Amino acid sequence: MGCYSTASFLRDTVRITPADARRRVADANALFGSTTLTGQPIEASLPVAAQALAEGVISRDHVQVVRATIDKLPAEHHAEVEQLLVDEAAKFDPVKLGNLALRTRAHLQPEQVVLDEKQARKRMEFSMVEDIDGTILLRGRLSPECAEVLKAALSPLAKPAGKDDDRSAARRWADALIELAHRMLNSDTLPQDGGRRPHLAITISYEQLRDQIGLGRGDFGALITPQSIRQIACDAGITPIVLNSGGKPLDVGREQRTATPAIRAALIARDKGCSFPGCDRPAEWTDAHHIVHWLNGGITSEETMALLCRFHHTIIHEQDWEIVMRGGFPYYIPPAWVDPAREAIRNTMHAA
Repeated sequence: MGCYSTASFLRDTVRITPADARRRVADANALFGSTTLTGQPIEASLPVAAQALAEGVISRDHVQVVRATIDKLPAEHHAEVEQLLVDEAAKFDPVKLGNLALRTRAHLQPEQVVLDEKQARKRMEFSMVEDIDGTILLRGRLSPECAEVLKAALSPLAKPAGKDDDRSAARRWADALIELAHRMLNSDTLPQDGGRRPHLAITISYEQLRDQIGLGRGDFGALITPQSIRQIACDAGITPIVLNSGGKPLDVGREQRTATPAIRAALIARDKGCSFPGCDRPAEWTDAHHIVHWLNGGITSEETMALLCRFHHTIIHEQDWEIVMRGGFPYYIPPAWVDPAREAIRNTMHAA
């Protein structure tokens, strides 16, 4: 076929990626040996793993962990570590085996593992790529140490928001990443960007927002629905801009309509956290939601607002829940598909 290497032959024949083809060739050479261009044999470096693979005890992914570990160790440790990892591969999946392999290397070569960490930092990267459906694919690589920092920050934000939270673990971690970004934007600790405090800027006409038609546009080009903008606007400032017929700004008004510190303090004293029934998330995790949206004549006051965590804030805006005030507290009327009787309920999770 005119292929210049075994990996090239595999790529064309099996139709796999170049990286996968190279890995398969490296695995085969380590397991079964090979020959040089001059015909000299090269002995297999992983005979124990080859036997276990042939017997179906371990998988190809296990073999890659073993090979990657052995390749980084001095020859005097090869036989002992190979036997150890093959034995453990019969008990653990490849990810857990990789963790064990790393600890093994840290015991045998602590200085080298430190160097590997430095190299891993140099290889770190992060990008956001738009997919064909408009969603954004996150791609990146972190060093183990930096990944621990990110996990420590996201873990408390990724916990289920009550018994009604049916999000997958992956969805909860994604929401936690956005929650972390929201908190940083609200913290007033980020450096200025373009002479202003970092902020989320979305442009949409008043009529489109009021009638929930068309799309708004973010500063980075994202198209955002009016429904999502109404949710964001519940606890954010609005800057009115008057345009002429050619779209040129004529007047830029002051930011307005967000809950004042005094109103938010009153909401915290009353709700003590997310007010959605069954949610135990603290007040620091919440937005101030307008029970009657300000576009529909709602006012900004303690009597017309309720604290909601971001997960339940989304539910309120996307589903048919209603909020009514009774005795000075928010009560929630579920949609008929949740409770056919639609009885109003109140969150008692934060009660003393």
